[in-house]
Amino acid sequence: MRFLTTGHIASLCQVTIPTIKRWIREGHLAAFKTAGGHFRVTEDVFERFRSSLNMPPTAIGEEESPRLLIVDDDPKLLNTLAEILRLDQRYKVDTAQDGYEGLIKVGTFRPHLLILDIFMPGLDGFHVCRKVKEDPATRPTKILVITGHVEGGAREHSLVAGADAFLEKPLQWSTLKTEVDRLVSEAHWGSPATRSSRSTQRGKGETT
Repeated sequence: MRFLTTGHIASLCQVTIPTIKRWIREGHLAAFKTAGGHFRVTEDVFERFRSSLNMPPTAIGEEESPRLLIVDDDPKLLNTLAEILRLDQRYKVDTAQDGYEGLIKVGTFRPHLLILDIFMPGLDGFHVCRKVKEDPATRPTKILVITGHVEGGAREHSLVAGADAFLEKPLQWSTLKTEVDRLVSEAHWGSPATRSSRSTQRGKGETT
C-alpha cells in the first residue's frame, strides 16, 4: 500500500498544501495522522477522490524520472553503460569515475539506483556501499555491484556492505537491463518511508 503526503497531493492536484489540509479537515479527502502528526492519504483513497472530481488520471510517483548513477574507473565501460542505459528514455543517467566523486553525486544527484564497480583506486566500492547505507537519507538507494574480480568472496563482501545485487563482468546487456529494471521498480517510490521522506521534501515545510 502506498501513502501520499499533503505536499505530494498538492503537487498532483496543482493546489496549495493548505488547500489539501482544508479538504481533509472538511471531510472531502480521507486521511490519517502519523505518530508525528503528519497527514497521510492512501493511494487508492486519493484515486477515488480524484475520480469523484473528474480530475484527469495521475501517474503517482512517475512524475519523477528514475535516476541512475554509474560509478566505474574504466572510462570506456562507463561511457558505454551510460549510452546504453540512456536508450531507455525513462531514465536519467549520470556517471562518476571514482568512489569520492560517486559519493558526492549520491548526495547531489540522489539516484534511485547506484551501479557500482567495487575495485577502484582510492575509495573502493565496499566503502561507498557502507557509506550510502549508513546514511538514512541515502539508505533507500538500491546498489547494483559490477566487477570483473569475483575471487576472495567479492559477492559476499558486497552484499554484507549493503549491495542489493551483484553482476560479474563482462556484462551481458540483457541481464544488466533486467536487473536495472527490477531494482529501479523496487527503489522508485519503493517503501512508504522513502516516499514520505521524498514527498515531504517536495512539500517544503509540511508540518501537519
